[in-house]
Amino acid sequence: MKNNQTDFKDMRTLLRDAQKIAITMHLRPDGDCLGTAAALRLALLRMKKDVDVFVCGEVPSNLQYLEGVSEFYIVAEKNDKGFEFDTYDLLVIVDTADGHRLGSCQALIESSDKVIVFDHHLNPTIRCDLLVSNPTRASCGEMMFEYFVTHNVNITRPMAVALYTAISSDTGCFLFPNTTAYTHHAASELMNKGIDITHVNYSNFRVYDPKTLSGLMEVLKNIKFVADGQIAITYLSYKMVKKYKFDHDERHRFQRYAIDAQGVKVSIFLTEQERDSFNVSLRSHGDINVSKIANHFGGGGHKNAAGLTIKGRYKNIIKQIVEKVEEILAKQKPEKNQTIVVTTTTKV
Repeated sequence: MKNNQTDFKDMRTLLRDAQKIAITMHLRPDGDCLGTAAALRLALLRMKKDVDVFVCGEVPSNLQYLEGVSEFYIVAEKNDKGFEFDTYDLLVIVDTADGHRLGSCQALIESSDKVIVFDHHLNPTIRCDLLVSNPTRASCGEMMFEYFVTHNVNITRPMAVALYTAISSDTGCFLFPNTTAYTHHAASELMNKGIDITHVNYSNFRVYDPKTLSGLMEVLKNIKFVADGQIAITYLSYKMVKKYKFDHDERHRFQRYAIDAQGVKVSIFLTEQERDSFNVSLRSHGDINVSKIANHFGGGGHKNAAGLTIKGRYKNIIKQIVEKVEEILAKQKPEKNQTIVVTTTTKV
């Protein structure tokens, strides 16, 4: 495996030499991986390449505006029916560090002659021919922007919309600490393409389906604060998930009401996807690295945003995760002039 972090020359060569190309991404895709894939697909089509994009899990309804997303192939997370992918000259895996997070699309690795992993997480482990990795970039969209600029690829307006979507999604609309001066530079250049950022940001961060209000009410009802208000915990029950069929993006919008509470440093949001099987989403502020917690339980992610899937009883899971969070909090140096306001304190 060759690691090319800077000039993208080897990536350009592989893309140029391949004719039939597949693109895929992590399970339950978000704005970063979908926007990056959409922009790359448009660039490759202009190069007269045959391009297929595969998604494990549905495309969130608020991202349907991305050009070409209606032509992405939606595949089951688990290939229970023995579906076989076609063969490809090249596979590009975007925004994914762990092969297990590809779901059934992991089979594309075996059916492709060459594999590029294009990622901004720490220490990607997927077997590939070329790893293009830069964890200092806030998103894969930011990396793809850099690739296009480096090789004088004309960024069309639809490509700019896709890349801006990717960048704004993974920075929480430029709120998260991964946002850098280069992030704003990339966003500025993309805005110069005449994109409607009001539409993009409203679709991604403001508009909601009224059906989700019932889920939000349950999440708010279930919020508990522990560790002197530094940890917020909430969950969405299996009954609610099954009844309303909230998609991944809808569920994760609920989490802001936990992590944004005054004084909270870490939030733990559990979604019961099946009986006694939980998707756990972790968020943090500042230097608190929740990816270490996720890794401990077999998950992964970024410093301030990570996740995992775990089976067991709710109270046992919470106890284990809270203990790990408290270990990290205990090692944090107290911030000067910091005031923590606790509105509710409840024992788990």
